[in-house]
Amino acid sequence: MKKVLYIFFSLLFVLAITGVAAAQTMKKEAVQPFNDGLEKAKKGDYKDALADFEKALQFDQDYRIYYQIGFAQMKLNNLDEAIKNYKSAIKADPKFDGAYNDLGNVYYSQGKYQDAIDNFEKVLETSKNDTVKSTVKFNLSLSYTALATAAEKDKAYKKAIGYLSKAVSYNDYDFAYLALARIYVQTSQYDRAIQAAEKALKYKKNIKDGGPNYYIGVAYSQKGDLKKAKEYLTKAKDDPVYKSAAETVLKAIK
Repeated sequence: MKKVLYIFFSLLFVLAITGVAAAQTMKKEAVQPFNDGLEKAKKGDYKDALADFEKALQFDQDYRIYYQIGFAQMKLNNLDEAIKNYKSAIKADPKFDGAYNDLGNVYYSQGKYQDAIDNFEKVLETSKNDTVKSTVKFNLSLSYTALATAAEKDKAYKKAIGYLSKAVSYNDYDFAYLALARIYVQTSQYDRAIQAAEKALKYKKNIKDGGPNYYIGVAYSQKGDLKKAKEYLTKAKDDPVYKSAAETVLKAIK
């Protein structure tokens, strides 16, 4: 799941900041190296861009310079330095949503999902851009799903359900609904399992039909509705991942 996120979307505000805007608000000595850094960052030359941004920082501790240093460090995989500079950007401008977003991305990549969530939620608090908010809600859904995965592994099912409920409150994430269906079956909450699996099918983007059909079939078998159980388990057999499990249940209920 991490491959979906690392930087789902880096706002890359810096590249949207024109030289004119920088010239209007930064100390004049910082403007030229800052703009030079932006040009190099646009070309993917983050090492040389970093040198320019650090030069600009000598003249002005502007939040945009800290952000650009953080972004360059992130692209160079110097994550501790990226975190430090994103935090400096936030300290310089607590309403700068770009730094919160990218700080959340870095924390997610490190498996620090609660820290990622804390920063993504700050984006929702500070951003006035609906597109940004929509994307960050997906980031939050992935982060809560990651927490739920760890909780499920520890058999902390109540906690996992709580995390997954938060995940789907932010985004109709099919993987989260599928995980809910699985845990509801494990905890004998069969009506809820069916509902969650049906939503996994409804919002399917990243998963196949096999998982939802399997958990719906198992739930119906436990509820005593064998006709529906066989219907969904037969569908689940078409998915190689669930074929064996579905056949086992089918044999048990014949």
